This record gives sequence, C-alpha cells and structure tokens, in this order.
Amino acid sequence: MKNSEILLVPKDRSLYFFPALSDIAVCSGKELLTASNDYLRTYLKDFQLIIFLDYAFDPAMAARIRPFTNAKIVLFFWNHFKLEHYRLLNAAQKEPAIDEIYHFDPLEARDLGLIHNSSFYTCSVGSPLQHCDYDIFFGANDNGRKEQALELKKRFEALGLSTYYHILPKRGNEQAGYLPYEDYLKLVKNSTSILEILRAGQYGVTLRTFESLFLQKKLVTANEMLPFYHLYDPRNMFLITPDLSKLTAFLNIPYQPADKTLLDFFEAETWARRFVDYDPKVFAEYEYYPELMEHESAL
Repeated sequence: MKNSEILLVPKDRSLYFFPALSDIAVCSGKELLTASNDYLRTYLKDFQLIIFLDYAFDPAMAARIRPFTNAKIVLFFWNHFKLEHYRLLNAAQKEPAIDEIYHFDPLEARDLGLIHNSSFYTCSVGSPLQHCDYDIFFGANDNGRKEQALELKKRFEALGLSTYYHILPKRGNEQAGYLPYEDYLKLVKNSTSILEILRAGQYGVTLRTFESLFLQKKLVTANEMLPFYHLYDPRNMFLITPDLSKLTAFLNIPYQPADKTLLDFFEAETWARRFVDYDPKVFAEYEYYPELMEHESAL
C-alpha cells in the first residue's frame, strides 16, 4: 500500500501536526459529510485505507462514504476513555461501514476488547531550537489539571527554574486564547522541557510524550507507566515525585536523541500501514515491555 492510498480523517485538518503530513491525505469528517456524491466518488476512488480519529467522529461519516469506496475503514481512539467515548464506541460497533476499531492505549484496548495500535507523530514538524528561553513549558486545557499544574509551578520556581504556562479553560479550538499548533510548537521548541500532567485514570503515551521524543525536549511527567515503554529514557524523562531535588540536575543533562528505529515506528506513515499489515508482535518489540500488560487499567 502506498502512502498516497491512505486518508486520515480528524475533526479539522488544521489541528495538531496534521498539516505537516505531506505523504498522507487529510480531510475533516465534516468535509466528507457535506460533499456531493460526485465529489466523493472521484475523491475516494484510490484510497485503500481510511482512518477516522475519535474526536468529533460520528458513525454517519463512515456510512456516508461507504458507497463510494472499497477502502478499509477504521476508527482509531487516540484519547483516554470518558463517558463520551463509551457512547461513541457503542454507536460505532453498530455501524457496518466501520471495518475495525482500534485504541492507542494497550491497557484500555485490552479491557475494552479493541485492537491496539500505538499513537503516532511525525518528524515533519521540524527541528528543536538550540537556545531556549525557559526551563519548563506547560500548554494544555484545564480538564482538571490546572490546580496541580500551578502547584508544581510554585515548586519549580522555588528551585530557581523558569516556567511558561498556557492553560485554556476548556477543550476545543473555538475558544479565546487557543493557539494554532504551529504557534504552540514555537513555545515547545523554545523550552528545555515539557510538563505533562495526565487526567485521572490516564496512563497511555500522550501527545506531549511524542513532542518530547521527536523535538528532543526533556519531559517532566506524572505518567508512572512510562518506564514500561521502550521510548522511556531516564536521561530524558523525569517522573514527578514528592521530591523534586534532582530536577535541576536532570534538566542540565544534554538530551539523548532516540534511536531512529524507534522514531520510525511511531512515524505517521508507518503507524497507518499497521492497520493493514497488522502484526501484534511488533508492539512488544518496539512500543512497550510485556510487563506493562500485567497492570490493571483504570477502566
């Protein structure tokens, strides 16, 4: 399967790193829903794989395009499950136009009876800056994390570390203060490290982790499951504990670039091809250690 035969369908083609995906076609679900039959017949005819992301997905989108394509249609959950995701999963499992359903988190996939594929990113977002203006950057919507983030900010600054926070009150790209991903990445690249705070019950590898990995930024994280993943390197990833006394020394250690084989595994084109050439054995080899699957998830 060629990369030109793959279509990714997020909520909005301008979100996150999607504009940087030069080898995979990207369009929004809304575009597919509102397009004419003639347009869909022409646009979809060469795709062999169509991947819908869960955020803002409606099963009607898959049903709308099914008459115009023989492609494999999959739904990929790349968010930790909340009530809205259970409802979406229930509806998607009843839609015959969807061939398979996947989940990025191996523990949640196991407990939900879904197929697992890793999350993904791309090196096409560019290179890190050599000079950084602050030590720790945190950019996210509140989602129950603001209080913890601000408490950590006090502790970081008590160590003499500089911080830059950009916290939005709610989810979504329509709110005031929302940063286009290109602008968000400028802040990431201008920082020595990224702060990652998970929502309650979340343990999968997040977008912040991939930004750290691909942009060579240190990660300061509350994700206690990261040591069970191949991408974990204690020289690059600092697990938050009550004792932060070693954080300053950690940030002063040069970043250790990840092995190219590991980056290639999470690259968008490689990730997409796994939906067609699926081999569950590769995840234990490149993504996580077998011990991870012995853990209970928070579902």
